[in-house]
Amino acid sequence: MNTTKKRFALYLIAGLIFGVADWYYLNWLGHMSWGRLGDSVIVIPIILLMNYGIWLVPIIPAVIFEAKTATKMIDPVLAGILTWMCAIFSYYVYYGILLSLGKLPHLEHLNIFGDKIDRFWYYYWQMFKGIIIGQFFEWIFISIIGGGIIGALAFVIFSRKMRSSLKAGNFQNPA
Repeated sequence: MNTTKKRFALYLIAGLIFGVADWYYLNWLGHMSWGRLGDSVIVIPIILLMNYGIWLVPIIPAVIFEAKTATKMIDPVLAGILTWMCAIFSYYVYYGILLSLGKLPHLEHLNIFGDKIDRFWYYYWQMFKGIIIGQFFEWIFISIIGGGIIGALAFVIFSRKMRSSLKAGNFQNPA
């Protein structure tokens, strides 16, 4: 396997691990004590930033590394897309598993191995379609667009940095 394939396999694995790890992070975030700040108006924007900002953790190293070594913009773009798509995929697979095992708050009755009420499968499928499938396709689209944009931005930033370094007479790798 060549080094490009190895790197992209690493981005795939990082994305898959991150998607599941995000569940535990969100649980921690939901139970976090804010002390005196708890009643402050600033807590909500901080929580939103922490909730969505964490998704930059797996993609930033991938796109920066690719942007520093790439000669074409497509490499960091694909790295960003792959990383986020894998994270979204594993996030919603894990979400589906939790739903199916009755491990989600207020949806414990949807355990596929538990006692079944009348029309269980109808209610289960409605929730599965709405929560898992519906949100998955919404966020996978965002991961494609967002991952591509972040990869392209990284390429522009680092290729500009490389050009200015070359113009200044520094022929070493600016990375």
